[in-house]
Amino acid sequence: MSSLVTQNEIDIFTGDFENLFDTFKRPITVFKTPKKVVSVASVNNQNIYFGYDSQNVAPNVIESYEPVSGVFEVMIRYKDQQQSNPLDELNTNSFEGDVRIKVQEDCREFIKDGRTENIQFDNKVFNVVGDEAVKYFFGYKLYVFHLKATK
Repeated sequence: MSSLVTQNEIDIFTGDFENLFDTFKRPITVFKTPKKVVSVASVNNQNIYFGYDSQNVAPNVIESYEPVSGVFEVMIRYKDQQQSNPLDELNTNSFEGDVRIKVQEDCREFIKDGRTENIQFDNKVFNVVGDEAVKYFFGYKLYVFHLKATK
């Protein structure tokens, strides 16, 4: 099958996108729902079957929450705060959010796997708004998420 661009041109083009990402990437921290850890501090024969013996001594159960987070390198773009006149006669979708981040596949998988509590960078906290969009450049994929600052 013929192509408008050669394989060499594709390699140069995708290499330029990788270099662009590497040049402008910055770290973010993605926080997931904390993992609940339940442990029993002391178990003895009197409370191993709580509720089924005559002593009714509750076991000493300790609940704690273990934070789940990941640090990833992404490209960050803040939204321009410009005034514009809405065109009500056009049926268009507007993207809500203060920031766009372009992420690689590992970060996308981490954000999509389970519930993401928030994303933090630049001493601010953001929530993910909507689903990601795929940007495909001759085999090199980046994923765009829109974020909204929390109050």
